[in-house]
Amino acid sequence: MQFLFKWLVFAVALHLTFWSGARLGLDMRPSENWQDNLLMALLLGLVNALIKRGVKVALLPLNCLTLGIAGLLVNTLLFWAVFALAPFNFRVGNFWAALYGSIVLGIINGLLSGVLLREEPKKGR
Repeated sequence: MQFLFKWLVFAVALHLTFWSGARLGLDMRPSENWQDNLLMALLLGLVNALIKRGVKVALLPLNCLTLGIAGLLVNTLLFWAVFALAPFNFRVGNFWAALYGSIVLGIINGLLSGVLLREEPKKGR
């Protein structure tokens, strides 16, 4: 049940990110279908879980040398690639829209998760 709630929170964060980017005049367009938001949230979650971690580990020395800018670049490029390849009605038109989207999605998702998802402290040790 916790997974479904996290997924829903991420989908809401995704929609808010695209809505705010379009309102700021960036080349972004959210999908009007709520089903597309849910599917893209699932797809982004899978890419983050499967691909992003491996790429970040491989680029760890470069990330240390650039003080995290390489990680931000990887995050932006993966965000842009996922929305460019997905067959849904989202639009991320350029690098700056993808940079905005990757940063703001992380911030909004973190804020919503912190407010809405209360995790129990793990018992043990």
